[in-house]
Amino acid sequence: MAQKIREAFPAELRVAGTTMDLMIECCTEFIQLVTSEANEICAADNKATMNPEHIIKALQQLEFSEFEDELTELLEQFKQENKDAGKQKRERKKRKDDGSLTEAEAIALQQQLFNQAKEGTAAPAIPDAAALAEYQRKQQQDQQL
Repeated sequence: MAQKIREAFPAELRVAGTTMDLMIECCTEFIQLVTSEANEICAADNKATMNPEHIIKALQQLEFSEFEDELTELLEQFKQENKDAGKQKRERKKRKDDGSLTEAEAIALQQQLFNQAKEGTAAPAIPDAAALAEYQRKQQQDQQL
């Protein structure tokens, strides 16, 4: 919280420690006030979970409606970032499911490459499971000769 407060002040302004403590206490009181009001709204709506809309409504009831537009914008931005993060996670999982190495395969390949490097017979890096299988097949053929 102190870092956010410092960011709000001009860089050349020095702030006394007691002033910073007072600002942090004010922030804490404000958060408690808004949370308490949002909790009452939540209870009045017979909801067990407090949602962002309850916070926005609490700010309106406490006559801080000037923050509504900015908070709504921040909420939408947060939702979009979470949606994008979820999409990226699903894409990573999909890549894992469609032919990339499992953790066990990657460890086995890594160990094999370490051993080959020690022996001086290192192979180029293998990017996926199909290439790994082809490489292992060739290695087996070479060993049979």
